[in-house]
Parts: sequence; C-alpha cells; structure tokens
Amino acid sequence: MERTASEHRAAVEVWRATAPKNDHEIFGRKLKTEKPRHRDLSELSALLAMRSRPIGVAEGVEAELAPAISTNFRLIPANDNTAPEEGFGTDRSVEYEPSMQKIEEAAKKLPVIYRSEPMMLRNEANAEVMAKREIHAVPVGGDIAYGTHVDDDGKSHKVITRIGKLRFSDGSQTEKGQKLSIDGKVVDVDLKMPVGAMLGCREKSSRDKGAEVDTTGSNSHYRWIVKGHVAQPPKLHPTRDERVDVSKDEARQILADAYANTSVMPVIKRYPDGFPYGPSNLRQLFIGGRKGKKGESGSQAWQDIYTEKANRDTFQRGLDAMQDAHVRVLTEAMSAKSLGVLGEARGYRGRHAVDAGRRLLVAANDNFEKAMELAHQAVEA
Repeated sequence: MERTASEHRAAVEVWRATAPKNDHEIFGRKLKTEKPRHRDLSELSALLAMRSRPIGVAEGVEAELAPAISTNFRLIPANDNTAPEEGFGTDRSVEYEPSMQKIEEAAKKLPVIYRSEPMMLRNEANAEVMAKREIHAVPVGGDIAYGTHVDDDGKSHKVITRIGKLRFSDGSQTEKGQKLSIDGKVVDVDLKMPVGAMLGCREKSSRDKGAEVDTTGSNSHYRWIVKGHVAQPPKLHPTRDERVDVSKDEARQILADAYANTSVMPVIKRYPDGFPYGPSNLRQLFIGGRKGKKGESGSQAWQDIYTEKANRDTFQRGLDAMQDAHVRVLTEAMSAKSLGVLGEARGYRGRHAVDAGRRLLVAANDNFEKAMELAHQAVEA
C-alpha cells in the first residue's frame, strides 16, 4: 500500500483519536497488579536528585575497585618507547629572526655600482706576469649607516652599522647570552659582539617538524569579523625587579594617593581594536567558535559553567543542612537492591526490614526537600 505524506498524516490523526492511553493496552497486555506495592515511592525526588547530583559521586561511599585485568596477552609491550640511542629525540623546527627573506629584502633595496680592479696573475709556463681586470659589485648610497671601529693597534676603520632594518656591530655592542661557568653551570652574561656581527638575531624552536596547518583562511575570517590589526612584535625590555606583594586595600590606597598628588590627569588614549601578537593562529583566541570532531561543539559557554557551579554550591549547601543519618540513607539507596537492605543495615529483619527501609527513605526525602528549599531561598536572598 502506497500513500502520500499528507494521507499518512491524516491516517495517523484518525488512529490517534481512538488509540489506547497506555502502551500496554496497545499490545493487549495486562498489568500484574493495579496498585503496585511501592507506588508511593515514585514521588521521591531525593533519589533522582542524588543520582544526577551536580558534584559527582556521593560522599561517604567508597569507590569500587575495578576488576583485575585477566588476559593471556603479555601486559608489557615489546615496544617500550625507550630511546634507541643517546641523543634521540623529536626533530624540532627552528625559526631564525631575522629570517633569510628579510635579509634578502633588505639587500635588494641597496643600489650598487660596478667597478673593475686589476688583478696580477703569474703564468708559470711563460714566467710572465699578466694583468687581468676583475669586476666587483660595491653597494653605495641607499639606507646605509656607517660607524667607526678601533682595532687593537689603535687604528680606526670605517664599518657598516646598519643596512635598512638590519643592524651590525662595530665592536662595542653586547647582547644577552649564556655560557658555562667554572663549576659547569649555565649563567647569563653580556656577550661582546664582534665587528660585523648582525645584532638582534634570535632563534626559537616553535614546533615539531611535520605537517603545518595553513591558517591563512581562518585568520582572514576573524580579521573580517573583528576589523582589527595584528600587533607588532613586542620590544625587548630589561629584566624586571622582584615583584612586591600588595594587598587589595594597600593597592587602593596607593592609587588614591597617586590621584591626590596629580593635579592634572593625563589624557586617556583609546586605541583601535586589534589582535595580540600571539598566537599566529587567530582561531585559538575564539575557542567557542571552533568545531570539534563528530559534531562536537567548541568550548563550553561561561553561562553554563556559572550555572553548573551555582547548582553544585546550592546542592552542597542543602546536604550540609540535612541530618547525617538521612544523607547516609539516600547514599545507601543509590546502590541498595531493595528496601529490605536499608532496614537490615539498621538491625531489622524480614518484613520489618522492608517497612523500616520505606519509612527511613520517606523521612530522608522529606528532610531533603526542606533542606533544598532553604538552600534555594538563601541563594535568592
């Protein structure tokens, strides 16, 4: 039998008008009893609240140990991930600053002239001296700065100290570095840069070698949304002094004294929106917008985190207001197989254990509801 979607919906509506109210009536089954013995326990909200409590496992219950692994497979794998030889490690990608691209760009901007100089050669066969002219490319003009270097003999020499943004040493500059001391420890020192050494060179091991992620598309997307510029590399500053711990009241007093001693407050500068210098992948700054695997979302919203924390604190405040005996009853009910188990744990036997378990569970539920109502009132106040 074939029918359209509208015909099928109409047929379902006709069937729904005369359909039985309960599922067991659809299949023609009958309940074992019209009045279940524990039907009054279905309204106990404390059991559901303890089962899905926001703080995890109930206190006072020892965690069950996981069963030991039983297998005929050897537990120690053949590959124990030990280094096969000394010096073995992950190959890292090292980045240099300034890069070769920046050096080549600075060199291309320099105008050059070509001049020829004579060079004397000796022909061993004819024992004659022949003259040959060799062509040299010499940079002149452009964005070049010169300095003076005095050698050990006291003679002055003209040296290049800057080509574009590249700076070079004239023998008097120093840079921070490290070296081994007499006792074999690494110490920070000021290293003297030789004449002609490029200044400001750094290297860093940024990542493991392997596949690189192309962030061009994602970066342009976030720049289009925020309309901001990326910050420039931070400038190097000297090492700061030891930090002084100041309390909140002392910090407020210091700020108040600064306001009182300043007659004219400086003008507040407002800079345009922008991105920080790092990370290079701007997608890492917007965790909530990232798409996970298999339909997973990104980072949890801060509203949800705040709500979960508030629910956890409220639930814990309600448990603290309950009697310890009632908390223990609800905790044991999570793993008890029957009401008789709760009564037998308190000295009752047989039918009296079942009645005692029901009575204890109802009393604990009433105490739980009152405690949670007071906890919610305290939060709202």
